[in-house]
Amino acid sequence: MKITAAVARSGVPGFTVEALSLDAPRNTEVMVRIAGVGLCHTDVVVRETSEAWYPFPAVLGHEGAGIVEAVGSEVWSVKQGDAVVLSFASCGACRPCRTASPAHCDAMLALNFRGRRPDGSTALHDAAGPVSSHFFGQSSFASHVIADASNVVRVDDDLPLDLLGPLGCGIQTGAGAVFHSLERATEIACSY
Repeated sequence: MKITAAVARSGVPGFTVEALSLDAPRNTEVMVRIAGVGLCHTDVVVRETSEAWYPFPAVLGHEGAGIVEAVGSEVWSVKQGDAVVLSFASCGACRPCRTASPAHCDAMLALNFRGRRPDGSTALHDAAGPVSSHFFGQSSFASHVIADASNVVRVDDDLPLDLLGPLGCGIQTGAGAVFHSLERATEIACSY
């Protein structure tokens, strides 16, 4: 499928808007048409970093929200037409994932910062070959993305998807920091 994406390329400042090819979803994946996306400092840092750290060309973006357009044969958690917010990838099997701490997943770096699926493939291509995808499991600086079903969270259809992208990172990490700090402050205050 042909899509439009903001592509980061070595030696080219900023992003270039380009047409790319997107694979169909695999068995456990979903295709999402992006309706809204946030820009996080992490996207900017990776864009400005060395290609030795992250493989370019790449589509970044990790605060996406949109509508499910297609699902793989093993996906039951969402269906075509569902409104979703996309979040980071986690394995679901390690101790942190099993104890409700997927942000501390043992495979966090491999699943979110390789620019590839776990098998090493990419869902995006241009005329010259593969383009890194699956940044934070989604690469949401595109009109459409492929993500694992475990990366998407169904939301009410009447919510403003153009504003919900930051729920996938900025809002949850900010809220987490506040709540954990408050919890710790309460523990300290109660110990006196």
